[in-house]
Amino acid sequence: MIKAAFFDVDGTLFSHTMKKFPESTLNALHLLKEKGLQIFLSTGRSFEEAGNLPWEGIWFDGCVLLNGQMCTDEKGNVLYGNTLEGEDKEYLLNAFKNKELSLIIVEKDRQYMNFLDEAAKRGLEYVSIPAPEIGDYQGEDIFQFIAYLTREEETVLQPKIPNCKFARWYEGGVDIIPKSSGKMVGIKKMLEIHGLKREEIIAFGDGDNDADMMEFAGIGVAMGNGVEVTKKAADYVTDHIDEDGLWNALKHFEII
Repeated sequence: MIKAAFFDVDGTLFSHTMKKFPESTLNALHLLKEKGLQIFLSTGRSFEEAGNLPWEGIWFDGCVLLNGQMCTDEKGNVLYGNTLEGEDKEYLLNAFKNKELSLIIVEKDRQYMNFLDEAAKRGLEYVSIPAPEIGDYQGEDIFQFIAYLTREEETVLQPKIPNCKFARWYEGGVDIIPKSSGKMVGIKKMLEIHGLKREEIIAFGDGDNDADMMEFAGIGVAMGNGVEVTKKAADYVTDHIDEDGLWNALKHFEII
């Protein structure tokens, strides 16, 4: 029996072609809450970025943020956190300082970048987020870096940060996190906190960074607009986000 649902945000709940949540998606989330299911975000976004979206009264029971690097309760209190450390972090900080790459540093309460190039502009526009401030690193804990790289550029950078992995959320944008992390790790922590089993959850996603939670969840649902790796990892592929994909999948599994 499904007791909880985990949702990616961009391309899964929020449509970047329509620049809004499809009406059927909002209705589905309200129905889940009415039926007593717990609902969670599982996103690469920070708590602030996720919270700034027009949720129209929907209240989540918790959030898996920054690709599993942080878990919070419904009020944003941190329940679990994992930071970047070691030589890979130092390499990326040097690249940030020397402006070798356009990078965003993500801390608990702050995001800032070293410079804004055209690739970064396209990436920020894709997720409908304004460019963060230009800033300098002051020694705070870092949860992830965001870089605007093609897949070819990713293969060049990967050997230089061997203890990190790339959580790709669109063709020109990646989050850089520890190799041992990922949305699946964050979801496991959230299940422990809420006393849930993996067989009792359904998860929805569309990007490369959703593939691990597709494999982990009792039911993994890939959006019709999703990438191939995530569709292959899923138990079920639903319709495009703009064609009521989330609603249709929940109906298919008789959850709503």
